[in-house]
Amino acid sequence: MAVLMSLAGNTAGDGFLIAPLGSTYPAELLLWTDAGSLAVTVQASPNAAGLVFSQTSLTLTTTPSSVMVHSTLQSGARGDTTIQVLDGAAVVASFAVTSLNSPVVHFRGRFEARFATDNAAYNRNPMYTATNDAAVPPGWTWALEGEPGFVPPVGNVPENLETPVGRVVRLNNPEVLRSHAQPVTTAVDAVVGTTTAGPERFTRGDPLIGDPVDLGPDTYLAGNNPQHPADPQPEEIWAATIEPMALFELHLGSRLSGRSSLGPFTAKATTINQHTRTPDDRPIANGLVGASLDLAAIGLPDLPTWSATRIDQLLADYTALPAGDSVDRRNLKRRIGHLLAAVTPAKRTAVQAAHPGEFSVRAVTLPGGWSGKEVYDGKVNADLTFTPDGSAVVEYLSGHTSLNFQWTPFAFHSDELLGHHWGLLGAGSLLHGAYTGDPHTTTVDGTRYDFQSVGEFTLLRGDGLEVQVRQTPVNAANPVTDGHSGLTVCVSIITAVALRVGRHTVSYQPTREGKRLQLFVDGKPRDLPPHGLDLERHRLSVFDAAGEEGLRVDYATGAVVTVTPAFWGSYSVWYLNVAVSGTAAHEGVMGYIPDKSWLPRLRDGTDLGPLPSDLHGRYKILYRIFADSWRVEDHSSMFVYEQDTSTDTFTDRDWPGERPPCDAIKPELAPPGLHLLEGMDLEKAEMVCRVVTEPDLHANCVFDVATTGDEEFARGYVAAQELRLYGTKVDIAGFEAPVFGDRMPPDGPPEKVRPPAGALAVTARVSALVPGRPVPTGSVTFVVDDVPLRRPLELDGGGRVRTTLRLKPGRHVIRAFYSGGGKYEYHSSTSPNLRHSVKERTDERPPEKEERPGKERPAAAPTDER
Repeated sequence: MAVLMSLAGNTAGDGFLIAPLGSTYPAELLLWTDAGSLAVTVQASPNAAGLVFSQTSLTLTTTPSSVMVHSTLQSGARGDTTIQVLDGAAVVASFAVTSLNSPVVHFRGRFEARFATDNAAYNRNPMYTATNDAAVPPGWTWALEGEPGFVPPVGNVPENLETPVGRVVRLNNPEVLRSHAQPVTTAVDAVVGTTTAGPERFTRGDPLIGDPVDLGPDTYLAGNNPQHPADPQPEEIWAATIEPMALFELHLGSRLSGRSSLGPFTAKATTINQHTRTPDDRPIANGLVGASLDLAAIGLPDLPTWSATRIDQLLADYTALPAGDSVDRRNLKRRIGHLLAAVTPAKRTAVQAAHPGEFSVRAVTLPGGWSGKEVYDGKVNADLTFTPDGSAVVEYLSGHTSLNFQWTPFAFHSDELLGHHWGLLGAGSLLHGAYTGDPHTTTVDGTRYDFQSVGEFTLLRGDGLEVQVRQTPVNAANPVTDGHSGLTVCVSIITAVALRVGRHTVSYQPTREGKRLQLFVDGKPRDLPPHGLDLERHRLSVFDAAGEEGLRVDYATGAVVTVTPAFWGSYSVWYLNVAVSGTAAHEGVMGYIPDKSWLPRLRDGTDLGPLPSDLHGRYKILYRIFADSWRVEDHSSMFVYEQDTSTDTFTDRDWPGERPPCDAIKPELAPPGLHLLEGMDLEKAEMVCRVVTEPDLHANCVFDVATTGDEEFARGYVAAQELRLYGTKVDIAGFEAPVFGDRMPPDGPPEKVRPPAGALAVTARVSALVPGRPVPTGSVTFVVDDVPLRRPLELDGGGRVRTTLRLKPGRHVIRAFYSGGGKYEYHSSTSPNLRHSVKERTDERPPEKEERPGKERPAAAPTDER
């Protein structure tokens, strides 16, 4: 007798679960026998993911029995947990399980796009008819005789963004499928999530995998350019390769649907490439870039080879047709004529010699449409509906109000008006948290509570990031009650911070005498250069914080951690405020609080449940169980210690007491200027903090000033508010440069066209550190191997710039520096590092001498593409 099992419909023995965030995400485990019945026990061993089963003892038959199972921890590696079925002590079946954080849905397939483009008015119908066999009107796309038009005869000008105008992009159910074209289908093909060791891809294990993926019935690419002179002006006009997807919707089977948030109409665009709505979260292209890796990944050849194969197929069809004029014969001649322009000269000559006088060479398909790709990025954040129907992945996504969408079309050919594409959809609600004053936590889900324990703690971890803090006790005569916990206890302040940055550790902590803060990198004192320090792909820099030197880490993931110092003169001690932006990390003191709970999970994944009704129970859970769970141990600490000291040196497990007074600070933990603070009444503290207008920061300021009686705390909150309102981050991406700068065909034959050696298309996007702020204006300067390019580039309406770099052979480090300016000016910032290697090419002439920035030899020179 054999015991069989499946997890979420997957019988392969290698499945996944979703690690908890706001809740747990159970999946169905089915167990059965191939004959007879058997009493068994279900367990997980090893159980690194902390699996919990709805039942563990059951009798199996040939009819599947259902057990629900969920994980409580993220896996450390693929398959680090095993579900076992035991007959007594004997393991009779097993199933490897991986618990993933941040699952992302991947889809792929073919798409159809029927639209007039480049050189033809966007709303024309370039069509062959029985009487029109002349050259197709300007453009490189065309409809065959008998096919429907691309747009309706009237109502095809989008004078507002809500107008359907044809030119629809279809991922399934094409309108026209020409002979020999592969089916147009698109489906979810994988789920990718992260273990602590890195990303893992699963192509089975959730019922969402295999579901069809569709855009909206009217979704189209909204270049709306060039225009017919007699037409009214569209609301928006975009250059080729940077247009948005208009009337955008996304549907994953019947389980998930939504569209992009789009503000009301105010006015038509007055210039090209201008956003007319606020907000405008529609997917928008980032320019044309090379697609050689995408073509290779699915085994597609170059354009002449593919076109030669297709021309042979069509020639066979043509010769098999009865002699005489017919629609089929006319259409095949047209298709063959267009393909003749895309094959090699030798192939073209051979075809025309074998069929003298039969075929004339017509307009070539767009070479860049085949060898290039556009990457569209946007959000699905309006009219979201979720019907998980057994999908743990959809259940996870349903906990988010915004999803990130990316779509990458490539290998488009006008013989079919079809192309290939990839896409992905993931949680778009990147998390933000803050830890300020004595200390007030704003968790990454936005909950505020106070945490006054003394010692060293894991503030936040996950997504390749870890932040640790050291907290020191202070006297207070007037402790204020925390509105979240209802507790009134003595307070502490943050006096040191440590971070894991890739393979490196960074700490910012007081020197022995406490008069200044010292930066340590990998355990060694370090003075940070004014231009910052590269830590692999991450970036460590300083910024001005009300006259003090703040510390900032830009992670390659896009997360940003800032540490803002302030000197408390009354105590002669430095204290620190910490903010984290744009992260997927969600474990620790600042971690995500589960639904119906009052604190983040413990280190072992335990959900502490709802707020206890009595104050003693709250105190015990928060300052005993929760605090001890997230304490740092010697082996995990990233701080630097003097000889004969350790994390225990800075720990007092009795602080805070359950109730005041607050005068029991241990001498070895006392700040240099220890004395009893008298406090301040709340009305006066409100007046002191009136300049702090952000609601949560204002409340924290009032708490700290009232508790300590010291107005100096208000200065720290002014600095924190300034950073929140005007802080920025810069994301940078690089792609293989396109064969040519836009979608226009080159002058030479396609087989001779190739990108120049070392050509890299780079895009930078500047955004506010916190969501909801206006898109920054100003300019960006690209820096290659520490040499800035001569010309800053102005941000477009989406906060983006783009250029193409010509890099010499070797390894290069590229970053983007934002310098502010314009209507919405923010503080400057620098991107993480983009690393790129260029191999020597032996078949190309050395590049001509290029403009040099300053007196130094340049690593690159930009073209004028954006």
